[in-house]
Amino acid sequence: MEAGATVSNDLFDKYVLPKVALAVILAASLVGTWVTGRLGSSGTVAVMLVKWSYFVALGVLTGGLVWKHLFVRPRDLGTDASEYCAEMYSRFDNVATGTVVVLVLSGPVVLAEYVSSLGISPLVASLGVVFATWVGTTTVTTGRSAPVDEQFRSFGGLLTMSLALTVVVVTALAEVSLRGFDPMAAVVRILHLLAFAAWIGGAVWNIFVAVPTGQRRPTTAVVRAAGEQLERFRWAVRFIIPTLFLTGLYQAVDALGVSAGNYLGSLVGIAVLAKVGFIGLLFVIFKTCPMWRACSPIDGVCELEDLGGDRPSSTPAEAEADD
Repeated sequence: MEAGATVSNDLFDKYVLPKVALAVILAASLVGTWVTGRLGSSGTVAVMLVKWSYFVALGVLTGGLVWKHLFVRPRDLGTDASEYCAEMYSRFDNVATGTVVVLVLSGPVVLAEYVSSLGISPLVASLGVVFATWVGTTTVTTGRSAPVDEQFRSFGGLLTMSLALTVVVVTALAEVSLRGFDPMAAVVRILHLLAFAAWIGGAVWNIFVAVPTGQRRPTTAVVRAAGEQLERFRWAVRFIIPTLFLTGLYQAVDALGVSAGNYLGSLVGIAVLAKVGFIGLLFVIFKTCPMWRACSPIDGVCELEDLGGDRPSSTPAEAEADD
């Protein structure tokens, strides 16, 4: 009977929802990259896949840096949760290292496409310089071994985060320029890519960095730090999802107009509708997670109010240890 219950819990792991959300945003970004390629350039399927990997890696690293320096707060680095933060930073460095490899492989291909369409313009040249500088600073900051409080909002860390955001902005400008530069379209594209980066980077940090680390250290201080970081991200998502939806809708109307026939009568139009549907699914998942206590498998993270005020009660793990 006990074995059956364990299997049942594994099959119906409530934390599957955030993982589904990550899969949904990956699928939506793949569809979006394909649509952009069909509308803006004549790149091959292989080039589109490389561009998609570039956008995903760009988003994962940028969003991760934002979480590291903004969603983590000074008091999270206190004595009771400092080891938790140090291990998170170490895990993120591993993710960042893999992401840099993807960027090094995909970045030149993306830049080459921009050069072939736009020439060596100031915009493309600026992207190349900022991208190379960013890869360099990321390699240095992730490769060093320093105490967690020295990494947190350090000059090198904030510089790397700023360069990441700059690369996102300049990439968005280059993407818009492939179809003929328009200021409004540029602003919308920038907001869209920034929102995508914040979402996917935060999702990857939560699933592959914060959660595995928190499960290894289920103390009250860690539960509180993890829960408060997650809640800050959830507040950000309240703006991220509407931004993704509205900017995506604007880009669709800008490219295909408002006639239903333009969407139902072409493969590109159907793909656009699918992407809108993906974003709608993200909203449903976002609203469902807290109701189902599915935001984190770390005991207590989804129930911060149960921890009390400045002196939270013990987690189940600590209560068992006290006994």
